[in-house]
Amino acid sequence: MRHSVSLASLLLRINRAAVTVAIGIVFIAIVVGSFVIGLQGLVETAHVQARVLADNSTAALHFQDKRAALEILGSLRHSPQVQSAELFGADDRSLARYVRAGATELGAPFSGTEGDSGPSPFFLHVRRVIVNADGRTGALFLTVGLDSLYRQTAWIAVIASIAALASLCVSSLLLRHLDRSVLGPLQALNKLMAKVHGQSDFTVRARGSHIAEIDALGRGFNQMIEKVQDRDRQLARLAFFDLLTGLPNRPAFLERLEREVQRAARGGQRLGLLFLDLDGFKQVNDTMGHDGGDRLLVEAAERICEALRPSDATARGASPACEPQSARLGGDEFTVLVPDLRDVGDVLVVARRIGDIMRRPFFIGGRELTITISIGAAVFPEDGRDVPTLLKHADTAMYDAKRCGRDNSRRYSATLAKPATERFGTHGEPASRTVRDAG
Repeated sequence: MRHSVSLASLLLRINRAAVTVAIGIVFIAIVVGSFVIGLQGLVETAHVQARVLADNSTAALHFQDKRAALEILGSLRHSPQVQSAELFGADDRSLARYVRAGATELGAPFSGTEGDSGPSPFFLHVRRVIVNADGRTGALFLTVGLDSLYRQTAWIAVIASIAALASLCVSSLLLRHLDRSVLGPLQALNKLMAKVHGQSDFTVRARGSHIAEIDALGRGFNQMIEKVQDRDRQLARLAFFDLLTGLPNRPAFLERLEREVQRAARGGQRLGLLFLDLDGFKQVNDTMGHDGGDRLLVEAAERICEALRPSDATARGASPACEPQSARLGGDEFTVLVPDLRDVGDVLVVARRIGDIMRRPFFIGGRELTITISIGAAVFPEDGRDVPTLLKHADTAMYDAKRCGRDNSRRYSATLAKPATERFGTHGEPASRTVRDAG
């Protein structure tokens, strides 16, 4: 004789199985997804840090300046995930090493290649070869601990487990209420997680629920998404902003220049490009050290921004589509984009305003310094109709300003003799180079 069961019991069993499967999928998706996203963020951050350290260490490696190398590596004390870092010279000998207090593992052995090391359950090893125009100058090894990622994943797993158990208890008591109030939010959260994981859409947010466990799960999901967005914003700042001055860096400058040239071409407008170079900066570095030079660069960047205040933009229309923007290319070089010029000569009005404000005395380390600036200008479309041409012509004009006695500004003309072609790549991006001996 077959054993019969009640419909309520059958529905309860089916619902328990369905809830178990659904919660299991959500649990795995949240835990695995949070771990994968966290690991990806950690890897990207480690590579960005390695790239920044490698760029900053090129000069120290080239001149075998161990003190400068130790100062550069010492900045890692603000990154608690970094356990150790080591710089090697071109002869594969260690130049400088940083080890966080209590660290249990150092960098992986030198292999001469770039990228990540083999799998390690508790550490991520990043290798980056440092090269300049003369060839490889050394290598950087970075060891990043994964303990914080494991702790975060464990907490998410605990929260998800509590919510899953609570949901199963509720499902055994109130089948109809569970279907309406618990399974619905869980399924919605599962869809959000799938959207985040599959489409990388981090704008989604889980809605609140009157059930505490489901609401806690939603808050945990939202907090995870917000952390990912915070990470992306930090990575964007590392990738597109100069860490010293806070100005846009070389990639951000080139990206905006390309956009502004296209916008000016579509609207039949003029675009001004200024190349700025501090006069005598190398002497400041030599006499006051890199710390004094850095403080001078920060104050110089602030003065450039001060000269570009919207209220002072008298050389442009009353309601420009885009305000001027300054950027730091590297070293003591800055750029300024001036959209919506009314006249080709107006770009020099902005240049002279910057030159005037830069002549005010600087006070660095208790000393009064007088620093001037040489500025080259080019205007779209009169001085070039594409990015590479504008870059070359503005740089050529800046060199002419240097040659004519510094502390002045020059706009490009075809009569200028100094070529700038060798300073730019095939796509118009300024090539890496050493600091000018003349400042």
